Amino acid sequence: MKKYFLGGIVTGFLLFGMLGFASATILESKINMDNGYEIFLSTDDSVQGISFGSLNDWYTTDTRTTNLTAGTDYYLHVYGYNQGNIAGFLGEFSLSGSDHRFANDTTSLLTNTGDWSGNNSGWGSSYTALVDLGANGSSSPWGTTHTNAIPNTARWIWGGDAGSNSKTYFSTTISAVSATSAPAPIPEPATMFLLGIGLIGAARVGRRKK
Repeated sequence: MKKYFLGGIVTGFLLFGMLGFASATILESKINMDNGYEIFLSTDDSVQGISFGSLNDWYTTDTRTTNLTAGTDYYLHVYGYNQGNIAGFLGEFSLSGSDHRFANDTTSLLTNTGDWSGNNSGWGSSYTALVDLGANGSSSPWGTTHTNAIPNTARWIWGGDAGSNSKTYFSTTISAVSATSAPAPIPEPATMFLLGIGLIGAARVGRRKK
């Protein structure tokens, strides 16, 4: 009897653990940075944070992902640097779950001068107004040949003069949403599959008891 009881407990813990993993919120970033960049996730706007991607090739839309912890507020930090001619930052960001929201109070965000802050000296310093360099595809010299993976409504942005400032530190918020204000999540197929496995295991334990 004890063996079956312990087996049921173990099955329950495994099920809840797997369900939690299946519903974790994933942050995805897609970036074109002229010329190069590094992206960080931080819990303090004055601290750089943990890096989860970098690239020095503005011809490539670089896609990176990282997991968010429920109930934790974050700052998304992007460091961009220029190596000649005009600089620019273009990006699209999305959240897979409903327990966090970007500065625009949604789960998707594009580069723009309203939801992003920045400066040319580093995180922890005062932020200044970013410069709007135009929409994706409508501005010289970038075009859309290398940036067609990002919506045309995204804006190229930079801190100050994009011709003379060789680096910019960008920041935006990712806020945790309370369970009462977040919309009820729709079960994922993987979640339903794991639930089915758990129910089958529980049924087996019940039959063995009889």
